[in-house]
Amino acid sequence: MGSCIAAKETIVIFTAKMARNLLKDGFTIVDIKPDRTDKEGKRSVFVFKKERDIEELINQYGSR
Repeated sequence: MGSCIAAKETIVIFTAKMARNLLKDGFTIVDIKPDRTDKEGKRSVFVFKKERDIEELINQYGSR
């Protein structure tokens, strides 16, 4: 597989605001893809490497 990262090692973020916060906190973005649920094709999803306490931080951002 080489440079591919397995799905269980990544986490998908659906908002640019959350992605921006994670990037500012030093988390690694792996890919940016079109949001398949957006029929107009305007939105993107952000794929991050699942590292450190990213899930805990996402929950903290979400509760703000």
